[in-house]
Amino acid sequence: MKSFNHFIIRLFCYSAILLFTACTDSNTVIEGRLPSDGFDNERVYLVPFKGASSKTVDSTLIRNGSFRFKLKPAKQNQIFIVRVKPILRLELQEILVVSEPGTIQVNLDFRSSSSGTPLNQTLQEWKEKKYVSDSTIHSFRRKYQKEIDETEKALIQSKVEEISKEYRNYADSLVEINKDNPVGELIGSLFDNGEQH
Repeated sequence: MKSFNHFIIRLFCYSAILLFTACTDSNTVIEGRLPSDGFDNERVYLVPFKGASSKTVDSTLIRNGSFRFKLKPAKQNQIFIVRVKPILRLELQEILVVSEPGTIQVNLDFRSSSSGTPLNQTLQEWKEKKYVSDSTIHSFRRKYQKEIDETEKALIQSKVEEISKEYRNYADSLVEINKDNPVGELIGSLFDNGEQH
């Protein structure tokens, strides 16, 4: 009888742990790091990409070079902007994150990044691809403006078009793969609003 009671107690404890884990896993946690503790006591804002208002923006203090947001399930599957006040954005780039279940790691820096969950990994890869594409095209366009030789200009223009097409094909594919989640909606909306190189 004693061993049966121990079994029941043990079973109850395991069930409680599993239930607690399941509840914890359904939350979204954003854990942020900064390059130094020089930003301590400043605020980080979590701003909805759509429908931002004083009621929908959350904020938290930076302490020991880090910050943390914990979101309820009602705020999941949305795109948020993690940002600081305008004057600090010269040093700390704002960043887009997807509020999916799990822990999202955010590094706020001159070039910010995120990781830790599948959709945020996809979003980060897109941001990096877009950054490289935009930077390369910008460099070519500057070169184009300084170039005198028409043949060289035509070659530069051809390279710009090639890079633009490659990025567009990549983005179209990403939208198709992610058409049922916030990442696909975000990238698709940028093109709908006329994003182009």
